[in-house]
Amino acid sequence: MRALACFAVSGLVVGAAALCFAADYEIGPGDVLKVVVLGQAEMTGSFTVGPDGLVGFPILGKVKASENTTLELERKLTILLADGILKRPQVTVTVGEYGSQKVFVTGEVLRPGQYPLKSDRNLLALLGDVGGLGPNAGHEVIVVRPPAGNAGLGGPAVPLSLTDAPGSGSAPASGAPAPETTPTTEAVPAAAGGIPGLPFLAPGSEVFHISLLELQSGNPEKNIALRAGDTVYFPKAAQVYVMGSVARPGPYRYQEGMTVMQALTLAGGATERGSGGRTKVIRNVNGKKVERKAKATELVLPEDTLVVPERFF
Repeated sequence: MRALACFAVSGLVVGAAALCFAADYEIGPGDVLKVVVLGQAEMTGSFTVGPDGLVGFPILGKVKASENTTLELERKLTILLADGILKRPQVTVTVGEYGSQKVFVTGEVLRPGQYPLKSDRNLLALLGDVGGLGPNAGHEVIVVRPPAGNAGLGGPAVPLSLTDAPGSGSAPASGAPAPETTPTTEAVPAAAGGIPGLPFLAPGSEVFHISLLELQSGNPEKNIALRAGDTVYFPKAAQVYVMGSVARPGPYRYQEGMTVMQALTLAGGATERGSGGRTKVIRNVNGKKVERKAKATELVLPEDTLVVPERFF
């Protein structure tokens, strides 16, 4: 089993987490190793670990790399090169791409599929690999992490058809994200009913809801370090429904930070017979519909319904 002892704490220092992880990481098939032998350009480069766990190295030939940490492989190469090939060789080995460890990307992205973890291992780096978001992508990204001890062993934490290489298939159908009062990167247990668009989760999975706006704005707390087996889901954009005495009733795309007034404005505002000041919001709270009066300046949530009643005459 791969040693996965070191990870970031609350996503505060992603770079430090990667270094911590690398110290105990056991190399596996598919990993791309960056080997530097000081003063030896022909022995320096990137080398991919084969399915048999061996890596082809200049002069030395096949060397077993799997089940070794990078430090252990450094020592092994140093000993082999010192045996009549080089005097006091200085060797460094780092993992350039974690090909043996994959994350699963689905939802409203241009290139869904399996992706090897790269050395930086963070969410923003992955976002740059998936080819951009689709036109129907919503306001958040959801990371589903499999239960402890199962990471990377049995595929994703959700039963997805993601067996092809990145970009080889179309984005699976996805649903709107579950309403959240405040987007968060704190892990929460998966709800018994699952997530819209991802209804079946492995028991014990952790779920992270991350604001795309904050992630792309450079908030380091949102740029979480990914782990093998994570499923990264980009839900379809949620809707806000504006009904009643408005000029253009109907569904409108939810935007993070949208207020009741802004939603009514999208719907053309209240009609002459409408009473905007008496607008009500109907919200799903813990599976129950709750109706109350809405203030013009309050924030709406995904899948809210706003109803503008007629005036009293």
